Amino acid sequence: MKRFFVAIALFSAVYGACAGPKKHVAPYAVSGGQELPRTVFVSYRNLQDAILNDFDSSQYYVGLNGEWSFRLFASEEALPEQLAGNTEALEQLVEGWKTVTLPGAWELDGHGGEGAAVFASRVYDFAETERQVRPPHLPGKTPVAVYVRKFTVPFDLFDKAHFLHIGAAKAGVKVYVNGKEVGFSRKDSKNPVEFDVTKYVNEGRNWVAVVVPQFTEASYLEGWQDWRLSGINRDVFLFAQPKIRMRDYLVQTTLDPTYTNGLLETAMLLKTQLLNPFPVTVYYDLYDPQGKLVNSNFRDVEVGMRVEDTVRFTASIPNVAKWTAEQPNLYTILYRIKREGRFTEYVACRVGFRTVETEGERFLINGEPVVFKGVNLAEHMPQTGNVVDTAQMRRMLTEMKFSGVNAVRTDGYPMPYSFYQLCDELGFYVCDVADIDAWGLGTNLNKGGTISNDPAWREAYLARIDAMYERNKNHPSVVMWSLGDRSGNGYNMYQGYLMLKSKEWTRPVVYNGAAKEWNTDVYCPDYPESAENGSGRPLVPSRTTFDPVWWTTPGLQGAFLERWNDMSLSASVPGGKFILSDDYERTSAAGGKVGLEAMSQNERLRALFANVAITQVDASKGIYEFENRLQFTDLEEFTVSYRLTNGSKVVREGIVSVSAAPGESVQVQLPGTGSVGKGRKLTVTVGNIARAEF
Repeated sequence: MKRFFVAIALFSAVYGACAGPKKHVAPYAVSGGQELPRTVFVSYRNLQDAILNDFDSSQYYVGLNGEWSFRLFASEEALPEQLAGNTEALEQLVEGWKTVTLPGAWELDGHGGEGAAVFASRVYDFAETERQVRPPHLPGKTPVAVYVRKFTVPFDLFDKAHFLHIGAAKAGVKVYVNGKEVGFSRKDSKNPVEFDVTKYVNEGRNWVAVVVPQFTEASYLEGWQDWRLSGINRDVFLFAQPKIRMRDYLVQTTLDPTYTNGLLETAMLLKTQLLNPFPVTVYYDLYDPQGKLVNSNFRDVEVGMRVEDTVRFTASIPNVAKWTAEQPNLYTILYRIKREGRFTEYVACRVGFRTVETEGERFLINGEPVVFKGVNLAEHMPQTGNVVDTAQMRRMLTEMKFSGVNAVRTDGYPMPYSFYQLCDELGFYVCDVADIDAWGLGTNLNKGGTISNDPAWREAYLARIDAMYERNKNHPSVVMWSLGDRSGNGYNMYQGYLMLKSKEWTRPVVYNGAAKEWNTDVYCPDYPESAENGSGRPLVPSRTTFDPVWWTTPGLQGAFLERWNDMSLSASVPGGKFILSDDYERTSAAGGKVGLEAMSQNERLRALFANVAITQVDASKGIYEFENRLQFTDLEEFTVSYRLTNGSKVVREGIVSVSAAPGESVQVQLPGTGSVGKGRKLTVTVGNIARAEF
């Protein structure tokens, strides 16, 4: 139990302090006026809506995606004074401004001029020469965008606490509500920022303005090999909560030493905005994957004046349905708060019971070694740039699943929160990478030789690592935390490792820039020249080209291939063009072929990663062989269906029973398919894990 209470004690660690009057001047001025990072959730008024956990169904939720008034200014000094004035002046100011749709990149809306959209990896997009790369200094003036829109606070919600959520914005935000400055963000382009706007909003109509600089000194931490697109590229919404509310929650769901029973450890972090102490009763209910209530508890507490209180529960769940990438069994935990005889808040979360650990050179899930059939994934779609909605993300992950991929490494930064929910649901092992990518600055290990080894940048590093952890800590799919990507090693990375271990010592912390130093639990180099280990730790390369050795050699545990994405950009940009930073990116990005040449369509990947290999034995009799390449699961757990078509006409379809333990093969007859021939196509599907066509 000691590890749990250590995690709770550091649950709300704060890094950085509010800067002075100028908000973008030093790497340690990471935020001012924003809420502490937390799990992304909204509250509900009843149990039914909470169980569904669809934000749009919550009466406490107001989506702010869609049309915003927009203007791009040459610098911060050029910003209009009306931002900090009355709402009438602000309304007059935005008359005649362009309209953009959020989430979105302003370059793809035609703002920023010629060559606005840049693909760069080795050179920072704000610097034209290496001589201009002098962290934390930025050359010249930074363009600044302003987004403005109206929103409404309903009468029945006006007595609640109100918060503004901005999912991500490059390269930071400053927020005004009704002409009053609320605060500014940690200058982190790939983590959410939230502000308490309770004292700034009015009943009825309100105005919000968001100022977004294209660069800050923290942009030195964002040297991604990616399209450099600016603006607000993730969801924006307003949410309300009761004045006594659940600010955050922590839930750890592991297994006992027999890997049979579940251990539930959870904490509810309560906060009040009332002036006087107040008694409440807090509850949790745990439902199994079939929706049956299997555990519950409650506690009476008195919440102090304007403070936070943590309420902890522990429980043992016998014969738990375990979570793996092959069988992603999800439980639902429901939190409730009762005040003065009625329930005032419901919050729900889906969780999975699993244990992640390393043992020598083995990486274990639920006590068994796993093989990571992994890919790197960037937040990118050719048609929309760095805006990827939930439906697009589901399609990508579903395609991965059918291709046999079981693991995803976020390529240089945390992904949108919906990505982790989908990985929990569909079943993927995730290596979650903090938004730290400073590989353009080298790997000098002398003190101050790089910003990774410069204590002046400590708060900026820890804020980004902490934001990743706090948002994604409750997801069973996250089996590794990564300190960042290819940014050298040193003091700040050592501090990041120690911070994560103090919060949660069981989940492995990894870092490709650490090589074989102590601050990585897995040896995870980029593009290793050989499969020799010698580190005493598991070897799982963070990036590798297509070499079967990583998945076919006994004792090795897989790797993460180069990007899954097609990194081309086909969006139409009015008045602008795309710029590629050097010949490498010119060929790889412009051609739309990165990694395995549109990896999702590559037959070598499907053949090597296939969860189930399906081959013809005697097509004339409809006999096919099913080879089970899974690690934990018999094929009898999946529905096996087939469909024989002739053009658009379905000739025969059906479902068959297939039973084969991991590593075994079985021959099965598919009735009525012996007539497969010219013009006909047979499609065989195994659950959501395999598909073959003949």
